[in-house]
Amino acid sequence: MKGIALDQMLKDLLDPDPTIKKMAARAILRESDDPGQVLAGALDGADTQTLEAVLDVLFNSDGDFTEIFSGMTRHEDASIRAKAIRYLFRKGAFTPADAVAWLEDADPYVRRRAISYLFWMNDAPSLASVSRMCTTDPDESVRKDCLRLLSIWGGEKDLEHVIKALEDESFEVRLQAVQTLRRLTGEDFGDPAGAAPDEFEWIVAKWQGWWELTRKQQ
Repeated sequence: MKGIALDQMLKDLLDPDPTIKKMAARAILRESDDPGQVLAGALDGADTQTLEAVLDVLFNSDGDFTEIFSGMTRHEDASIRAKAIRYLFRKGAFTPADAVAWLEDADPYVRRRAISYLFWMNDAPSLASVSRMCTTDPDESVRKDCLRLLSIWGGEKDLEHVIKALEDESFEVRLQAVQTLRRLTGEDFGDPAGAAPDEFEWIVAKWQGWWELTRKQQ
């Protein structure tokens, strides 16, 4: 690729119009012998709008830009971190240990993204972190997602955390806690879905009583 052409493409990456930015990124993909290296250099220190435009193009391209997206998992913008994690999952380029590290992300959407991918991994060591989060995470949706994951891959060791979730301030989290207990234990004190408030509280009380009796027998 000629130097002048490359200079123009790089200049167009800085255009205020996102459409121009994407056209420039596609041109670099098409014309450059090493588009990953060119774009990695161009993205170093780039503003969020430029990053979003270029990453959109790379995300939908046929090439492998794992190295670029790996770096973006540490970006200050949560939406960029989430897109990077999604790309790496699609490429099979991260481990359960990476996903567990992302469970500590400051943004709940990123944490939920990591949890959703752990659904596919069935990695026992990662469940310890997920189990704790079903009662400690500050975001209601994250706590609920953790309980849903435990209902699929959890076990007896997770029951104590699920029981604690029965006292959550969120009704949706408490509802999921009951459903998770039903699935993990095979016990059934009634379907909480659609239950009247008094009936729901009775179901919760039955689970808590069951847990007290179970612990005494251990």
